Order: sequence, then C-alpha cells, then structure tokens
Amino acid sequence: MLQQLRDPLILVLLVAAVLTIATGDLSDAAVILFVIVVNTTVGVVQEVRAEQAVRALSALSAPTARVVRDGTERSLPAAEVVPGDVVLLAEGDIVPADGDITSAAALLTDESSLTGESVPVEKASGGDASHGTVSAGTVVVHGRGRVTVTATGAHSALGRIATLMGGAPGPTPLQRRLAHFGRVLAAVIVALCALVLALGLVRGQPVELMIVVAISLAVAAVPESLPAVVTLALALGARRMADRHAIVRRLPAVETLGSVTVIATDKTGTLTEGRMAAERLWTPQGEATVRGTGYEPRGVVVREGRAVTADDAPDLAALLGVAVLCNDAALEPVPDGSAEWRALGDPTEAALLVAGARLGLDRAALERALPRVEEVPFDSGRKRMTTVHRRPDGALRIACKGAPESLLRPQVLVDGPGLLARAADCAEALARDGYRVLAVASADLEEASEPSGT
Repeated sequence: MLQQLRDPLILVLLVAAVLTIATGDLSDAAVILFVIVVNTTVGVVQEVRAEQAVRALSALSAPTARVVRDGTERSLPAAEVVPGDVVLLAEGDIVPADGDITSAAALLTDESSLTGESVPVEKASGGDASHGTVSAGTVVVHGRGRVTVTATGAHSALGRIATLMGGAPGPTPLQRRLAHFGRVLAAVIVALCALVLALGLVRGQPVELMIVVAISLAVAAVPESLPAVVTLALALGARRMADRHAIVRRLPAVETLGSVTVIATDKTGTLTEGRMAAERLWTPQGEATVRGTGYEPRGVVVREGRAVTADDAPDLAALLGVAVLCNDAALEPVPDGSAEWRALGDPTEAALLVAGARLGLDRAALERALPRVEEVPFDSGRKRMTTVHRRPDGALRIACKGAPESLLRPQVLVDGPGLLARAADCAEALARDGYRVLAVASADLEEASEPSGT
C-alpha cells in the first residue's frame, strides 16, 4: 500500500486532501480521498493476487526428498536437507540440493532450469563436474541415483543465481515518465497557487477565501483520474497475461514487457516450450511428415500429400513401432481438465510416442503382443538404447534406437552398404537443417539365440 501511495501524483492529491479538510471543505476532500482509495485498491489487489499465485508456485516447487540418515531411509521436506545427507533420486524427482553422485543407473537429468539446455544430461559416479554432480532444482527424467549433498539453499548453484537476482528492480520507463511529469506538475501547481494566493492578498481579498481558491486551483490542476487510468490499464494487461499463464508480480512490469522489441537467445528449445516433437520420418520406401500440436496424441502422418495410417504405410508402422517399444516415457492428460497432454520421462522419447499414436499405433497393444524381457539402457559410450521383446511364437525381437553414427554401421546392422549410406546421407541432411536425428532398427532372433547386448 505504501508503494502505491508513493506515486508523485498521489502525494499531490494527499496534500490537497489535507488542505481541503483543514479549510472545512469536506465534500471536495471526500472526492479526492475516493480517487486515492480506488487507485490504491486496484494496485494492491492485483499485486496481492500475483503474490498469492507466486507463493502457490513456490509451494509446488518445494518437493520432498528421500534421505538416508543413520542407515534409515526417510522422506523429508527439501528445506530440511543438509550437507552430508545421502539423497535417493528416481525418475520424476526434483533434485533438492547440489551433490556428488556416488552411484547411478541410467541417470538423466533435465537441467534447463539452471543452464537453459533442453536436452537431458547423462549422469554417472566419478564423472567430471558436469556429469558427476547434480544441482538443486533440476529434474530426474530417467533412471535412479544416490547423491551425497554438498550444498543447499543459497549456497547451491541455483541459490547463487537467485541471490544475484535479488536486487531491487529499478523504475520502469513509464514510472520514470510519470514521476517526472508529477514533479513538474507539482512544482508548477505550487508556483501558480502561491502566485494566485499572493495576488489575491495584494488585492485585499480575505486570507481564508484565497486559501480556498488556491487549494481549488491545485485540485483542479491535478489529473486525479490519471493514476487510476494508468493502474486500470496495467491491471487489464496483467489480467490478459494471466489468461496466457504469465504471472505479473508488479503492475509496472506490464509496460516494461510491452516495450520489448528484440529478444536475443541461443536456447530456443527452452525459451519456447521445452518440448520435443518428431516432425519428419524416413524409411527406404520414402519420407513422411508428422503433424499435430504439443504432446496430444491426436494428429496425422502425411506422405505425398495425404494422411496415412499404420495399415497404409507398413514401413512407417515398423519404424515407429520400434520407437514405441524401445521407449521408457509416458504420456498423460493434464489433470486440470484442458485438452493438453504432458510427458513423463525423456522429452525425445515422449515425442516418439506421440508420433506413433498419430500414425494409429496402440502402445498398450504393442506391449501386450511384444512384452519387454530385457534392456540395455542408453549410455554415452554406446550412444543407443536396446530392448528385447518376446514374440507370440516364443522368438525374440530386438529393438534399438540411438545416434545415427552409432547405429548405421556394418558392425551393428546387416543391411547392405548402399542402404546404410543412403540412411547416413539422409541423417546428415536433416542435421544440417537443424533437426535432432535418431535412427531405429530391429531384428528377430530365434528363442535359442541370446541377445548380444549391443
């Protein structure tokens, strides 16, 4: 409330209200005070609502942690984790503090909130500073790990960033212009009122009358509705931004955002929506494009200008079938009742699930027909993930996905060199266009055969 009343124009109105009360002109004082109350109320209500929303978001971002203390595993609020604790991490957990990894199994973390990098980072014990440690505020998207806490709160990497951002923000361009206008207007009004008062007294007018005239002139010269109009305009802007899921804590920030003309960034995936989408498909039989929005399974796969399904394009069904089977992510609708869906797990794997659904593949049916019996997780050395599935006839099907340079090799695939060269050329062309490229492959083995693990 005090911040709202510090506006120069409001200060002028407050002085005018005091003077009108002192002279007994209660009707004018009531009007001036009403304008002040309305202006202050609008600003305070908007900022209180924003603070409540921010507190609610802060509560959501304050997770619990599984901690091992004195040999006993317990669940604690993240704020109670201290250096030296051993924290157990699993898929979907928010890392509560900075720490060193003591053991990990296919551990991947999303560090976009800290570094801006939207691609999950592989973690392992004994690695370098980027791969052997985890940071507070990051999210585990795959695997599990055991971490010894080294820093918490303001001493963590995220806490140090928050400390750097803790300084009081400066005035916005609109605030500076209004403050300058208010100071100039106040000086002019005071000077004119003093001049009118002096001229009246020189002409022999009563002192009380001239004081009332000077005050009336001051009140008339002050644009009482200007603060209210500015606050109302900013409040409407904040409301429209809230409808688009952007919370404004301070009303003047709306005008600042409206003044932005250029945003320079090199982290497009994070600053947009942090989502991955499978857009183009290639098989030896031809190319196709996946169309749709977000992680919602509804959409189409288009080849040669027409939508196709799994029955129309068996090569695409085989391609995406492998991508769906060799996959640990999941999709679920957002519980707020909207039509949006969200991904659980690695965003790239979620994008592959969405592409399969848009072709008409039923993941549950595929997993019932080909249940997983073994897997070799992705790691930085192999640069691919392999899963083994039991076919209805008892034989085994191997499904694999990974980086093209690790998969499109004669040592891994039995396809001829010509086909491998075509696939590698296509992968290189897509990469030049800015796409992140994955290759998938599958093979059937007799039951007596053992998967090689490669």
